[in-house]
Amino acid sequence: MKTVGGQKQLTEIEEENLVNVLVAVSDYGSPMTKLDLKMLVFNYLEKNSGSHIFNGKMPGNTWVEKFLNRHSSKLSVRTTQNIKKIRAEKDLLEMQNFFDNLQATLKDIPPSNILNYDETNLSDNLSNLKCIFRRGIKYPERILNSSKSCVSIMFTVSAAGDCLPTYVVYKATNIYSEWVDGGPGGTRYNCTKSGWFDSACFEDYFRTIILKWAKNLSGPKVIIGDNLSSHLNIEVVELCQKYDIRFVFLPPNSTHLTQPLDVAFFAPLKREWWKVLTNYKIQNPEQSTINKKHFPKLLNELLKNINLRESNNIKSGFRAAGIWPVNARNVLKRIPEYFDEEVYRIDSALLDYLQKRKVF
Repeated sequence: MKTVGGQKQLTEIEEENLVNVLVAVSDYGSPMTKLDLKMLVFNYLEKNSGSHIFNGKMPGNTWVEKFLNRHSSKLSVRTTQNIKKIRAEKDLLEMQNFFDNLQATLKDIPPSNILNYDETNLSDNLSNLKCIFRRGIKYPERILNSSKSCVSIMFTVSAAGDCLPTYVVYKATNIYSEWVDGGPGGTRYNCTKSGWFDSACFEDYFRTIILKWAKNLSGPKVIIGDNLSSHLNIEVVELCQKYDIRFVFLPPNSTHLTQPLDVAFFAPLKREWWKVLTNYKIQNPEQSTINKKHFPKLLNELLKNINLRESNNIKSGFRAAGIWPVNARNVLKRIPEYFDEEVYRIDSALLDYLQKRKVF
């Protein structure tokens, strides 16, 4: 940072790095909002700055406007359109547009160079577990000590059927050695105050899981997942450029259709987790929450039970989501309205209008 007239500010190089991130994320199909920009700057300063320009807070609106004005040759702010009357058509068009872009992005890229990542949580809550009771009982209860704590896990798989090591995030301020013993091979462990991935945590995941995979491969690599623009930072984008990695963000509200892990694994994963958790509760009736020193062994048991590393299961998830091989119809055919031609007949003039207005 440099000081001008007593006021500290970012250097030209630091601002240029921020611009590069904004441009790159926009190219990935998930442009940042002004709030995302504030979070990006805040996270950068928290990590790299000895003294905080904004006194430990996010930048204000004035700083954001001046920043955008300084870089108006590369950046612009546009309002996204929301046309309710054609919501269904727009959803289908967005999905088709996504697959058209995906087809071009994945051209000549082997399945071994295509990853899907997804974050989920394993909860300590057994309230939805179904049990058998005498007919007519008014208050069905099963006495098992429980809470609603959870542990976040990032799963990462390739279109070739490979499963990368899992990445576990505890809700805590420190990691203890006994919290990492007995887990699946290669699993990484971290912690945050919220128990979810933040910018620093995602960067560590990227460096320790994604880069280890990428360095062993030649040619372009593509990693596909949810819109995590608030998790990206300058370092991650620079590493993508260095190792020829490109993000592809899935369309909003579509992960139940387009996320291979979501389509093929998380439902059976959660069902099997209930079994593992129930057994744990029975064996440890005094525990209201899972003792973190027991969690790695439980995770190891879970992954062995569902056979996550079975390559055919992984490949079937990519196929069902239409990601690899690229096949939009695999997804569109699961949208009921897709075949209702009367309701979703789209006039060519309307399509031209939407394209000109950058609605999709």
